[in-house]
Amino acid sequence: MTSPRITGLLLVAALGLAACGGSDADTTSGEPFEESPLPTIGLGSDLGSISGSAEVRAIDTGSVDSIVMIGDSITVGASPYLEEQFEQLGFADVSINAQTGKRIGVTFGDNASGADIAEFIAAGLESDPEETLWVVALGTNDIGQYNDTDEVAAEIDEILDPIPDGAPLIWVNTYFGDRPEATAEVNEAIESRLTARGNATIGRWSELAPTEGVLRSDGIHPGDEGAKVFANLVTTTVANFLQ
Repeated sequence: MTSPRITGLLLVAALGLAACGGSDADTTSGEPFEESPLPTIGLGSDLGSISGSAEVRAIDTGSVDSIVMIGDSITVGASPYLEEQFEQLGFADVSINAQTGKRIGVTFGDNASGADIAEFIAAGLESDPEETLWVVALGTNDIGQYNDTDEVAAEIDEILDPIPDGAPLIWVNTYFGDRPEATAEVNEAIESRLTARGNATIGRWSELAPTEGVLRSDGIHPGDEGAKVFANLVTTTVANFLQ
C-alpha cells in the first residue's frame, strides 16, 4: 500500500509566488448539503477516549479512490495520525498539502494560498471528479482578517471554484478560543458556501476543540493528544460522509 504523502514547499515552488485571482464559484447545485453526524469522540468522554485510541476500520469507499487534503499548521501537526488513519480506512492514494500559516485565498512569501493549491492540483487530476475526495482544513489564519461574513465567503469561493463540481468535499471548520465572534463569522461563511455548493459536509472542529486537554494554552493549536483528536475528527467525518 502506498503511504500518504505530504507536500508543501515543493508544491509551492511549482506554483510560483504569485497569487492567482479566483472568480466566485457557481453556487447552483442539484446536490443537497449533507449534514454529517458529529463524531462520538469527545462527547461525554474523557481525553483518552477521544484521542483516536478507538479502532479505525476499513470502509466501503464507493467510487472514491483518492483523497486530497489542504491545511495549515493544525494539519501539519496531525499529519502522522492522518496518514495512519487514512490507511486504516483503506485509502492508498492520499495527498496532504499543509503548511504553517496557510490562508484560504491569500498567498504570502513562499506560502501559496489554499485557492492556488486547489487550482494547481485540480489542473493535474486525470480521474473522474467523483473519484477524488477533497478535504479542506483552512480558515484559522483568516479569523479576524475580514470585515464581515460576505468577505470571508468570497475567499472561500476562490478555493471552491477550481474544485470540480462533481467532487465530494469536506471542510473542517475553525476554533479560536479568544476570538469567538470572529471564529463564528468564518464558520458561518463555511456553512453558507458548502450549503450552496452541495455534495459536501463539515467536520466540526469547533465542537471538539474546546474539550479540556485538546488545545495548547494559546487556545488554537492542538497538543499531542489534540492532534489525534483532530485526525480522528477528519477520518470519522470522511467515513460518515462516504457511507
